[in-house]
Amino acid sequence: MEKSGFDWLNVLLVDDSVTILNYVSKVLEQSYNINNVHTASSAPEAMQILRQSKQINLLFLDLNMPNVDGIQLLSQISELDYKGYVVIMSGVSTQIISSVESLAKTYGLNYIGTLLKPIHELDFQYIIDKIGGSRQKPTTVESLKVYEIIRAVKNNDLEVLYQPQVELTTRKFIGVEALCRMRHPRLGMVSPDRFIDKAEESELIIHITLAVLKKSMSDWKKWRQAGLDIKLSVNVSPIALQQIEFADTIFMLLNDYNMPASNLCIEITEGILANDSAQELVNLNRLNMRGVELALDDFGQNHSTIERLQKLPLTYLKLDKSYFIDNKDNTNQLALINTSLSVAKDLNIRTIAEGVEDNAVMSLVTEMGCDFGQGYYIGCPMPAKKVFNWQREWNSLT
Repeated sequence: MEKSGFDWLNVLLVDDSVTILNYVSKVLEQSYNINNVHTASSAPEAMQILRQSKQINLLFLDLNMPNVDGIQLLSQISELDYKGYVVIMSGVSTQIISSVESLAKTYGLNYIGTLLKPIHELDFQYIIDKIGGSRQKPTTVESLKVYEIIRAVKNNDLEVLYQPQVELTTRKFIGVEALCRMRHPRLGMVSPDRFIDKAEESELIIHITLAVLKKSMSDWKKWRQAGLDIKLSVNVSPIALQQIEFADTIFMLLNDYNMPASNLCIEITEGILANDSAQELVNLNRLNMRGVELALDDFGQNHSTIERLQKLPLTYLKLDKSYFIDNKDNTNQLALINTSLSVAKDLNIRTIAEGVEDNAVMSLVTEMGCDFGQGYYIGCPMPAKKVFNWQREWNSLT
């Protein structure tokens, strides 16, 4: 990994130990060429730096500090609308750390990992790998303007990429998830976190949803004609599901592209479970009654209650990637995964592990009994024309 790939990072280290501050600074500078490092030995000092410098995008935080501790500081940081990465440094029990990790996510902070004290130089590689070698500054990304999204929809500048899904026990290629991107005249290819939230503030999201459905169904039809019979999963916004005509629109598209309903899977988010919207439930039940499959995406991210799972005729439960990436060595987390898998089995719902990023996670989710897997270790999101090449390579490996 190139050291120069991290010169965009501006780090704040917060610890009451000068020894720790000096050690971490030295490792970041010598091993990763990260020279923009600020230090604070107390929570008030850290808050002062964060208020003064909007450039801080990586925060290392000790939990056990005098006066205002790290847990209190997390709450204060969340009120600043801090968008950078958060790394916890601590020597407290793993159970407390696990709870604080959940708290950080509840606050909406971009928590990416924990360094357990005593910290070793090699421990940092995991954190740096999570950040990746991007030369862009993901923490300062702004949403596109509404007119830019309208222009992209009108000009047909929406792209759809596909990420493969495989059956874990047989390694068989079973389907793809359609992932939306947008071509921008100045920014190039733009990821959905730059435009989906803004689009959901209006009916723009409905136009985007329909555009993705049409493009992906068209690609599916070409694959089918070439002999590839797989499942297509498409994310659908709750706003689209609240439209009275949504189910009928899907039925019309299935007919237009000569696609069996059982080949389509609609992915929905946990928010739908909490909304109790009658129209959403009507559409989802009508779709499922005709054979369209339903997947609950990112399960575990917002702590769905088990009772709510019984509201919907779900086919799949997609376990959020943080289950496996952030906490694969955490015994509490493994117990939670086992519980989720057991509940899914009792409700006759199949499970898809998201975030299969390496062989260790692939082995773990297979051993734990997940049915399907998806992630960069299996396949990156790719254009439709590359799916056949990926399939050939995957089959040669398995």
